[in-house]
Amino acid sequence: MEFITEYWPYAAALLPTVGVAFLFYWIIRYMMEADRRERKALADWKAEHQKNDGESTNSSSEMDSSPHG
Repeated sequence: MEFITEYWPYAAALLPTVGVAFLFYWIIRYMMEADRRERKALADWKAEHQKNDGESTNSSSEMDSSPHG
């Protein structure tokens, strides 16, 4: 029991620091994951729009080159 009473003040002093460090790590980790997911979604969105733009350009050029009448 003497061990607990002797070292408890040191543990109590370090506990808030460890808690804040854990919260900081957790928040930064999830911010990085959210940024990674957002960048991937944006890249997918851009690729889809570039693909759609390419298809609309090809279809409009095909319509222009087809004989009318």
